[in-house]
Amino acid sequence: MPGPFRTKLNLRQRIVVILLLYVIGIGAMALVSYQDLSTMEDKLEFMRLGHVIANTILEVRRYEKNYLLYGLPEDLNEDRRYLEQSFQTLAVLTAEARDLKVSPQLDAMGALLGQYRQGLDALAAAGPGQVEAEGEAALKLREIGKALAEAADRVVEFERGRIHDLLRLLAWQLLGAVLVALALGVALPVLMFRNIFKPLGIIRLATRDIAAGRYNRIPVVATNDEIEQVMEAINRMVAEIERRQDQLVQTRKLSSIGTLTAGVAHQLNNPLNNISTSCQIAKDELETADPAFLRKLLGNIAQETLRARDIVQGLLEFSRAKEFSLRPVNLAELAARTLRLVKCQACSGVRLRAEVPGDLTLAADASRLQEALLNLLLNAIQAVGQQGEVTLSARRDTENEQAVITVSDTGPGVPEEIKSRIFDPFYTTKEEGKGTGLGLSIVYGIVEKHAGSISVESAAGRGAAFVLRLPLAERPPRESEPTP
Repeated sequence: MPGPFRTKLNLRQRIVVILLLYVIGIGAMALVSYQDLSTMEDKLEFMRLGHVIANTILEVRRYEKNYLLYGLPEDLNEDRRYLEQSFQTLAVLTAEARDLKVSPQLDAMGALLGQYRQGLDALAAAGPGQVEAEGEAALKLREIGKALAEAADRVVEFERGRIHDLLRLLAWQLLGAVLVALALGVALPVLMFRNIFKPLGIIRLATRDIAAGRYNRIPVVATNDEIEQVMEAINRMVAEIERRQDQLVQTRKLSSIGTLTAGVAHQLNNPLNNISTSCQIAKDELETADPAFLRKLLGNIAQETLRARDIVQGLLEFSRAKEFSLRPVNLAELAARTLRLVKCQACSGVRLRAEVPGDLTLAADASRLQEALLNLLLNAIQAVGQQGEVTLSARRDTENEQAVITVSDTGPGVPEEIKSRIFDPFYTTKEEGKGTGLGLSIVYGIVEKHAGSISVESAAGRGAAFVLRLPLAERPPRESEPTP
């Protein structure tokens, strides 16, 4: 999140905060549950005491009835003893009561116990012989006793209701804790996936592509931690690798130029010899030669000069370092120029063929595409050795709006076990000192930069064919492609 509220915590701190919040949440739920269970325990003890005082009051009423019926002093003493126990239990209940809602009921019970004691004392003062079961004092005592029993029952029922409410509250709290735990169980993995595992997966794929020679920039996930820094560092590394790869391409070009120098010198020697011979003849016959013959000699000199110029221009265009730029390129002309450059590298027993339609136009960088074709042709020439055939062919794939370019040879082919590694940087099957392992890797990078693809079709002992698929000039470049 941009702005001042965006966190500045690193990855380790974020993980610690997430775990700490989880522990705090679980601890808070545990503390609340513990407090509720403790309250439940107090309520149960309070309810037990309520049952005790209710049972004690029942005993008071029983001995009260016996005393009114028989007038025995023993019944009066037991009645008083149970009444005192009721006072003691009420004192304990009052001390245990933490709920203000039950306090008025306890006060009312205390007042009734006091009235009952006064009524019982009045009956005792009259003496056993003076007690009348249906007298006014006896009836009043019975009414107070009945009210006292009802008050005890109300206290017990009240606490029973409070316990039921507390149980329902605990049930809701348990449900809430389960829902919170489920929410955390879903949210934490989602957060971990989005902020940690997903970016790490992108980084893993990026490093795999880099190892395979595919230098693609990755989208930077705004995690504002070490992962974001690593992704930015990978993009910087990819940019640096691309820059170094361009340097390698240029170095490879210079290496190829060195390889082609002897052959180019031989190709230049023929037109230069023809020019020299024509000049010598013209010089010797200048005074006596027929003008038509001299024009013929001059035409021959001009033709051979253009031939030498084309050879040198092709070499210069190949060696010149330029920014990558897509332009309409006639594939037949590019193939012809490239074959002229590699012709000198082929032995006399090697036949070079081009089968490219004249109207096939690509959206390509001519210099880079020529470098790719040159590398493939030189590899093919080296593969066939002293005798064989190398073919550069192309066709139009109308359905996909692509040109399908094939460089094939009649050499020994590519073993199945190395096909998956053949485009890896610095991987080569040539003897030490005879290859760098960069040629096909550079070809792969050039083709990918053209938004195309390259594959190898081969069987041991039956030659190899490298197939390039590149977009035609009529096809609009994709957003990811450079614009001319």
